[in-house]
Amino acid sequence: MMLLTAKNIEDKILENWTEYQYLFLEFQSKFLSDLYSRYQSVENGNLVLYFAKETHQNILRKKDYDLNFDISYYKFWENHSEINPERKSLIKISEDILLPKETARRKVLELIQQKVLNKKKRNIGWLPNEQYKKNYNLFIDKEINSVCKLISYVCEKINLSISREEITKKIKDKFSFFWFHYLETQLVYLRLWSKQLNDLELALIFIQVVHLFVSRAKEKNLSHKDIYDDPSLLKEYISTSISATSVSEVTGIPRATCVRKLEVLAKMKFVTQDKISKRYYITPNVASDDLIPRKITEKVVASFSIFFFICLRAITAKTLN
Repeated sequence: MMLLTAKNIEDKILENWTEYQYLFLEFQSKFLSDLYSRYQSVENGNLVLYFAKETHQNILRKKDYDLNFDISYYKFWENHSEINPERKSLIKISEDILLPKETARRKVLELIQQKVLNKKKRNIGWLPNEQYKKNYNLFIDKEINSVCKLISYVCEKINLSISREEITKKIKDKFSFFWFHYLETQLVYLRLWSKQLNDLELALIFIQVVHLFVSRAKEKNLSHKDIYDDPSLLKEYISTSISATSVSEVTGIPRATCVRKLEVLAKMKFVTQDKISKRYYITPNVASDDLIPRKITEKVVASFSIFFFICLRAITAKTLN
């Protein structure tokens, strides 16, 4: 086993770039599509993640005063009921998730109407109704499994022998610890996309085009350096295309919206439309023109590598107090 550090994990991911991206984009596609499905927009979902992270952070603070405090998946909703949300201004929320103040206000009100957010002691927090809580346990189980799949991939690359079952058990035993770091990492990821495209649903749709492209490019398992140093290596895979209908079926976004947003991506030169088939493929110059900046992809990898490192360090530790 190589030395367990965030940098070593990052290096292995960059070395196995297209192979990793195939798994990662599949994972993020499902994650963002589920946000869209549950909250009627990815931006709404981003807000829920923001408040949920705060909830897990407040649960973890209880462990500061009681090292035996149970932060498991099985005690989560009981712990949740004892948490009081902190006061946050709309200006602070809008700055943190890169939404205009009035847009943040409107979306917070939408989520209150959906009974996902609510007020407790005059402060807004993630305080969903009972039906949401029942559904939460179903979708969070699937999400934990998806996270474990990625962690298992990292274990394989760094020659660390841990079973998927052991990873799952550890995450559920110390759920709020792991999920706080997971949500924090996803919020960083969404913030980077917000800066790049200013529309998280554009990001979700673009991911579908890239994922299809990577599904073929992974055959050669090109490294991150290979692709950015010599973008011509991608040419034989560029023509892999996807229809607006397929994008709609995968994401749950209405087809008409997909068409409109794919046209926006085409104007931004992220994708190109075949004039005959009307299907979309990744723009050939997407790497050489730095439309997906090298630095941003490296920031995403660095952020998730830190998350993987935190997880693996905690999983391999004898205790987590």
